Amino acid sequence: MSFTVKTVAVIATLFLAGPIMAETAYPITRLDGMGQTLTLDRQPQKISSKTLFTDEVLTAILEPERLSSITSLASDANFSNIADQLPVGLAQLDFYVEPILNNYPDLVFAANWSEVNKVAQLRQAGIPVYLVDTPFTLAAIEAEIAKLGELLNRTDQASALIASMHRDLALLTDQKTAIAAQQWVALDYNSWGTASGVNTTWQAILDAVGLINGSAAYEQGDFGQVAMSKELIVEIDPDILFLPAEAEGDNSAGDSFYQQVIHDPALADVTAVKNRRIYPIPAALRGTYSQYIVRTITYVTERLSRDLP
Repeated sequence: MSFTVKTVAVIATLFLAGPIMAETAYPITRLDGMGQTLTLDRQPQKISSKTLFTDEVLTAILEPERLSSITSLASDANFSNIADQLPVGLAQLDFYVEPILNNYPDLVFAANWSEVNKVAQLRQAGIPVYLVDTPFTLAAIEAEIAKLGELLNRTDQASALIASMHRDLALLTDQKTAIAAQQWVALDYNSWGTASGVNTTWQAILDAVGLINGSAAYEQGDFGQVAMSKELIVEIDPDILFLPAEAEGDNSAGDSFYQQVIHDPALADVTAVKNRRIYPIPAALRGTYSQYIVRTITYVTERLSRDLP
């Protein structure tokens, strides 16, 4: 048998035997999103999620029986993309130390902005805590998904999730090109008078859709927000305005803020208002920073594509 034939035979044998699973070798030591060292001696079996990001990722890549608790936001359809996918009977616990301890997790996922004293109490009680580095870009989201997969011995599932993100984005390539050719300037304006700056997931969404962020040149405050007066909106003169909506599927035609914007005399000459290129975005899509950001990109792309000249 020639070398080539032998090689093909070996590959065929491996293929027929099933996929080769990438397994995490424990013990494993990694730095979390705050630069703190986490060492896991063995595969965690009871995982407690204390952010909506990890709720959404872990329900996609982890066996349901290994989740000991998630946040209460996970079941709120206004904010969560998984409200209709939660395992029956899964505890919903927010970041309170005593209920978490009573839940007996062997790993807690929290955020790099989580309350320091509560994180310290959990660690003092012997509970490993991994603080996720809150991602703002698609690459960073993928990196965090990959880290979770490695820590939990679900590398293949995490890789598959990332691959599905790439496939879904690839389907939008032609639409993105058409939208980008318009050179549209966009703002996501809200009722408390801010828009999102460049260091936010909203910038990642605009980049993926093919839009220009009208607030990019302005100073950001907390959480990447830019103070947005009506005078500044007129100065920027966006082609597109995105407004908050309650839930996916809500056209917001009767929404009070929507009506306020389109009938505001101070905004009457803004291009987006004149052309009625105003798009309500459901909070669950607008606020996600998990793999579901691709759903947001798709949602925005499809709506803008309908209004291309």
